[in-house]
Amino acid sequence: MAKPDLSRIIQPAQHLDLLFAAYEEEYRVDIRDTVIYDVYPRAKSFIIAQTQPPVLKSMVGEAIEPTFLWHSTPEDDPSRYAFHTTIQKLITNYALSQGQRVQAIRLAYPKYLYERNIRFSYRVRPIKQYPIALTIEGQKEPLPIIEISEGGICISYSHVPYLSGLKPGDLFKVTLDFNGENEMTQQVEVVRKFQKPEFHGMDFMGVRFFELSMGERAFLVATIKKIERMILRKRAGLEPIKREPA
Repeated sequence: MAKPDLSRIIQPAQHLDLLFAAYEEEYRVDIRDTVIYDVYPRAKSFIIAQTQPPVLKSMVGEAIEPTFLWHSTPEDDPSRYAFHTTIQKLITNYALSQGQRVQAIRLAYPKYLYERNIRFSYRVRPIKQYPIALTIEGQKEPLPIIEISEGGICISYSHVPYLSGLKPGDLFKVTLDFNGENEMTQQVEVVRKFQKPEFHGMDFMGVRFFELSMGERAFLVATIKKIERMILRKRAGLEPIKREPA
């Protein structure tokens, strides 16, 4: 299988997921979205956008792992790659374009890429005691959620022409209703599309949440934990549980 070329990855407009934690926790890791602004090979550095939550001055000098998804061919499932780098400097007044100044971060230029397997967040399947409805614009009926996590969703989308035409990397909006208690409209990115032999005629899609706010991420973490507690109570024989149909 072909592997990504480092020089082609470290380019302006390349999206990265920055992994700050050197370990995986039970429910999440510290990972933040960003994009490359500029690359300076001679200075052995490149500039990325400030993250949310922001990188602090006290973090300068720390080692981090930027990661990204890469498709060897459009038909193949993506593989996640990463590289080692360090935070060299925070830039408070970076000239992104004429008349536009933003906060940015300078990172050391990496030496090599490697495959990185990591479980970004705990996944659960929605249950009837706490239903979650997902809809998209132009589609009246909710789409079945197979799994949901703080990082994204796996859905079944058979017979939805708009979704059938999307490819990995494409963005679209979803609206999530959490048990009638909270509603969230969020942009998501297609990670992969696939089928399962045991589910003939059904199409599945994995998407990741794109640029969640701190409040949205905290709400998703709390929701996932709430559903997991319900599942654990069922396993302990404390209460009945019914899963949402796929």
